[in-house]
Parts: sequence; C-alpha cells; structure tokens
Amino acid sequence: MAAGATAQTEKVVLSKAQRLECLSRPAASPRFPPSDEADDRGGSMRVLMKFDRPDAPPQVQVLFNVASEGMQDKVLDHVARYRLPCLQADDGTVTAVQDFVFDGSDKDPLAVPDAERSVSTLRCLVMPRYDFQYSGDSGRFRSEKVRAEMTFSGAGDQPPEVQLSFSRASRRFEQAVKDRVAAYRMPCRTAQDKPVTIQQQFAFFPAGKEFKLSRTRFGLMEFLGQTEEPGKLTARFDLRSMGCPFSVQYVFGGGAVPNEASVLPIGERLDPNKLAFLKWLEGLKFNFGSREVADDLFGSSLQIDVPCGLLHLGEAPPAPR
Repeated sequence: MAAGATAQTEKVVLSKAQRLECLSRPAASPRFPPSDEADDRGGSMRVLMKFDRPDAPPQVQVLFNVASEGMQDKVLDHVARYRLPCLQADDGTVTAVQDFVFDGSDKDPLAVPDAERSVSTLRCLVMPRYDFQYSGDSGRFRSEKVRAEMTFSGAGDQPPEVQLSFSRASRRFEQAVKDRVAAYRMPCRTAQDKPVTIQQQFAFFPAGKEFKLSRTRFGLMEFLGQTEEPGKLTARFDLRSMGCPFSVQYVFGGGAVPNEASVLPIGERLDPNKLAFLKWLEGLKFNFGSREVADDLFGSSLQIDVPCGLLHLGEAPPAPR
C-alpha cells in the first residue's frame, strides 16, 4: 500500500462566550424543599437558557420536568440570576442546558453548539485547489498526526494565523501542514469582522503502516465495554427523554484534545436533551493497549447506536452542594 497524507473535516472553534467561560451565576446551588415537602418520587428538571445580552438574564425554557412546584420555583429563580458578561454581538444568541435534581445538586451548564452558524462560517472557507502533498520522512516508520487551528482576523484576502493544538509528528510534517493552511482564505470576510478560528486535522501514514479500527459501529454497551475499567463507570441517564433511539459519531482525541461526540447526521440542529449524555461520553477513557495505538487512532471516528431505556451504571457520587 502506498503512503498517503490526508486532511480531515474542518470545524469552527467557539468563542469565549459560546463556551460559557465567563458565565456568572450564584455560588450556592438551589436549596430545594425538604423531602417531606416534596413529591415522594423526588424530582429533576432540565432547562434551556438563551443569552442574547451580556447584562440580562437568559430566556428560559423547560425541556424536562418531574419536579415539585417548589423545586421548579427555586430553579427558575436561580437561573434568572445568570449572566454572560463577555457576550458580544458577533456571538449571536448563546444557548445552554442545565440539569437539576432533587438532592440539591446541579451539573455545570453545557453550551449548545450552533450548527447552522458553524455551517455558514465554513461555507466561507476556501482551500487551495491542489491536494495536500507530503512525501514522508524516510527515517520515520510511524504515522504522523497534527491538528491545526487557523484564526482569520483580517479581510478576506488575508492569510490566517496558524497554531498546532496537537502534534505527534516530525517538524517536517508540521511545516508542510503550516504551509498548506497558510494558503486558506475566507473571502466573505471584511476587516471589521470578529476573528474566527477553524481547526482541521492532518495525517500521514507510511506505506503499510495505517492502523484502522476493525469495526466502526457499536451498540452503546459494546462501546462502553472498550473503556478503561468499564465495571467502575457511573452514570444515570433516562435515554427516553432524549428522543431515542439515535446514533452518535464519536471521534477519539488525545493529549490535551478531548474526545468528541456528535449526534448523527452531522450538521443538523442538536436536541439539547442529549447534551449531558454526549458530554459524559466525551469524558470516557479508553483502553487502547498502547500509546502507539492511541496516537494512531487520534481523530478516528466510529458510530454508537443508542437505544431507549434507562442507563444506570454503578453508584453516581453525590454532587457538591
């Protein structure tokens, strides 16, 4: 098999506000009514928040609710004090989801990616007509992988600033990637537009050395069985509240680059009810067997088929109050 260099799908990097990095909220979790004042079944609530001004509370929509009236009131009062002070006009409306449960715990809000905005941005990206070329280094017998981040901050004819957020590669391959992406342009931009960052992965496999997954589609429990110490996983998810069944594209990360989980088909608007489950999947650690295999699988993707039902693994630790 001949050696080959490839470039994989590009992706928009979110702004500080879109990642909720500046989110301001009350330090204490809501204090829910004592158990003798609430429904004996306990309760939980999932809310969607839309921020469109840095100094205003979010608009709130209840996505899922099996909570007492008192709990609902306290949750709504709590999130009404949220603010997103770094929000700028170019960020558009930033949407987040948060789950609250009866024991007084609340998981951190999770930002909902704006698929339509990302697709619109990527349509402005123009790459060179020629394919990415790299002949390889005769002294190396391992695959080489790089993730490049390109920040466009000028007018449409200006080249991007380039940084490598992940590299398991020779300096020669790194330079080939930098030379390639330096030719990218975003002709629809003006000098007044806010900077935008796009990431893309590049890989090179020496002849006969490409490592691929033997399977690229798994059921949920099969997939979880590939993690480190699957018997120690903890989770509680009601998949019935997420529009099940559905399928997930899972992309392996590495180093400081996290795993990525996205609902298929890619590009469609994400149901925010699925967000907490996807973030849990992204945080899993896998038993690759060796560092070399982990590096070779960086950026590889597979499909997870998620059924309906309750996913209850182990004993989830109590949330901090």
